[in-house]
Amino acid sequence: MRRVGTISELWRYPVSSVTGEQVEEVEVSQIGMIGDRRYALVDSLTGIVAHPERDQRWQKAIFIRSRTTATGIEILVPEHDWQSVDDPDLAKSISQFLDFEADVRPYERTREASRRDAFALDRYDVSPLHLLTSASVDHLKTLHPGGNPDRRRFRPNILMQSEPDISGFAELGWIDAGIRLGEVGGKVIAPTKRCGFTIIEQEGIANDPEILRNVMRFGNRNMGVYCAPDASGTLRVGDGVFLSEQ
Repeated sequence: MRRVGTISELWRYPVSSVTGEQVEEVEVSQIGMIGDRRYALVDSLTGIVAHPERDQRWQKAIFIRSRTTATGIEILVPEHDWQSVDDPDLAKSISQFLDFEADVRPYERTREASRRDAFALDRYDVSPLHLLTSASVDHLKTLHPGGNPDRRRFRPNILMQSEPDISGFAELGWIDAGIRLGEVGGKVIAPTKRCGFTIIEQEGIANDPEILRNVMRFGNRNMGVYCAPDASGTLRVGDGVFLSEQ
């Protein structure tokens, strides 16, 4: 296997559609990162899961933050304190911020002990690891020099600092290749198809439709890849990333 880069950042998103947490190490299993996307924002009246990429009223959700603590998952709504996902007042805080009735519910696959009668429909049949290379981010900046292709737009689990010989949307050519992320082996299984979430405003990042237009034009709407681990293990910032020769 040849070295293609180094893990420079690890991100976990305890609640989908909101800002996640940056971590130094994380456990993974064969279905993805432990603790990733365990909960969803939902419309309280319909139970429909948030889709900021296609429903404008959800776009403020990215200003909500989530984190994992020793006692469980917590959410920070702007102008409020951190609240547990089990806090009975959380729905009120979220609804006031979004200006419509909304709540947080566990995805059905988690089978959380609390709120057994209120599951969100699972958007993620499989939650593999989402890897994005610095080469792709740099390439998009070259294609759209007036924009800001901040990696947060693309919500990777793993941001890889690419080796000098890796350039362009390089990972799109790795589909079906074996990959090793530190101690965790696996396979690159699919390109990551991009949606309108990449263009919306978030903290320190302006709304920019040209981000997605350039990914569509030069990456066939793809940027980054999904990787399926073949066993459980630990990923750490600083771990090497190795790819099998194709």
